[in-house]
Amino acid sequence: MDVLVTAGATRNPIDAMRHVSANSSGRTGVGLARAWAATGCSVHVLGSPEAALRAEGLSTEVFGSTRDLMARMHQWVQRHPEGAVVHAAAVGDYEVADSEGGKIPSGQDEVVIRLQPTPKIADAVRGWGLTGLLVTFKAAGPGTTSEGLVLLASKQAKRTGSNLVFANVLGRLASDVALVGDEVRWFEHRADALEALVGWLTSAR
Repeated sequence: MDVLVTAGATRNPIDAMRHVSANSSGRTGVGLARAWAATGCSVHVLGSPEAALRAEGLSTEVFGSTRDLMARMHQWVQRHPEGAVVHAAAVGDYEVADSEGGKIPSGQDEVVIRLQPTPKIADAVRGWGLTGLLVTFKAAGPGTTSEGLVLLASKQAKRTGSNLVFANVLGRLASDVALVGDEVRWFEHRADALEALVGWLTSAR
């Protein structure tokens, strides 16, 4: 099975020196990629610069902004429409509107930056012609209840055509993970949920 794994955080430019990003090392995505590669899958990692360093030895490609990641994923799906996509990257939801490039001068009393939404990558993948498996991730806001998390993940699965959504809550990412698909499976520990995800995709090929 051909498998694409996205890992790490996008970097949406503010100017030539600065960017908006998320707190994601890519450790989860790379760990999954290594596990699937060990089962004989042909795995390609689209990673942030930090994730790409973790993915040494794997087929790896570095992405930058949200739009850059989207374009690279689109290209992969066009080449592997029957493959599996595991979209674990932390994708920036906003980018600078009307950016003129260059560098914002230092020393100003105040800098106001106007942001606009970026395209929703997960929503687009099926439209690119992917007929294989699609796994997406959902990190809900702190305070989200178990019932609320399942509802959010179920809506994401329906909206994106995901076969499975790996869902948890910010602030307790290491525990209380739900794998939401045709059924809902709860895991007390994140490591157990990741192991189950590896087994699910491996058995589905």
